[in-house]
Amino acid sequence: MGKPHPMALLERVVAFVEEGHSHRSAAARFQVSVKFVNDMVILKRETGGLEPRVQGNGGGMAS
Repeated sequence: MGKPHPMALLERVVAFVEEGHSHRSAAARFQVSVKFVNDMVILKRETGGLEPRVQGNGGGMAS
């Protein structure tokens, strides 16, 4: 698994899109994928922030 992107990059990408630029131009400018831009914009819209969502089932054991 790769390293997570720095929070500053996430904020800059979303701010760039919110200024009216396209997802494709944001991806090209910041050298990330269009899917990454889409995912960050959706995350910001749904949660109001850019903190990563919790992954998996929480590590609990089923009884």
